[in-house]
Amino acid sequence: MAGRVAGKVAFITGAARGQGRAHAIRLAEEGADIIAVDICRDYDTVGYPLATEADLAETVKAVEALDRRIVATVADVRDAAGLKASAPSRPGTR
Repeated sequence: MAGRVAGKVAFITGAARGQGRAHAIRLAEEGADIIAVDICRDYDTVGYPLATEADLAETVKAVEALDRRIVATVADVRDAAGLKASAPSRPGTR
């Protein structure tokens, strides 16, 4: 289905579950391809389990089921160099 973001690419953090996954799916429904990033690990300072790589894989399946492209990466958005290294590139863009 083509919609208001058809032909665009959406960059979504926290994409493995919850709001991040919901946004990835909704934007894919509207025609966007997705770059999905999530840290996929727990922290001692957070009192509940965070997303896992399996959760991120579920987001990938959901977006692909909508016939949209998705690149999903485990990355920490606080690490600019690591985040940049994880991003897909087109020839001549890096």
